[in-house]
Amino acid sequence: HTTDGNDLTFACGPHHRLLRPGGWTTRKNTKGDTQWIPPPPLDTGQPRTNTFHHPEKLLRDGDDDEAAGSNGPISGN
Repeated sequence: HTTDGNDLTFACGPHHRLLRPGGWTTRKNTKGDTQWIPPPPLDTGQPRTNTFHHPEKLLRDGDDDEAAGSNGPISGN
């Protein structure tokens, strides 16, 4: 078994300690995002990816264009 640098994900100490056999696991989805998979007793079907540090991933195609067209930027004038 080897480690591929492209598969690595940053995790804080407390979350890193959750990764163990029978506990939480991770995997990469087709977009390259890390999914956190809870152990079966904790799995309620919650989202698998955390977008807290990547809010830009919540935008759908066209959302930013529509927002800019409807309200425009806030100016100091």
